[in-house]
Amino acid sequence: MKALFAALPLLIGSPLFAATDANSGAAFMHHFDSDKDGKVSLDEFLAPGAQSFKTIDADGDGFATADEAAAFEQKMKEMMKKRKKAVSKSRKDDS
Repeated sequence: MKALFAALPLLIGSPLFAATDANSGAAFMHHFDSDKDGKVSLDEFLAPGAQSFKTIDADGDGFATADEAAAFEQKMKEMMKKRKKAVSKSRKDDS
């Protein structure tokens, strides 16, 4: 379960992690600098994590339970499986 939360930005599709070395700084700013002032505050940096928490907290009570985390993990596994299948199909179609 810890690995899921560590990989959460990747699972959600953060463009920051998809960036190449050449544009990683620009991708970082694009992803986190929500007020576009050229700087990233701690609040801006933490905001995607807060949104991820809200996604896990299915009933919106401000707490994430083990059941909610397990349900979220299952949804993410299913999503990744579908993505992998779609990419595989797309590669087959291209060849």
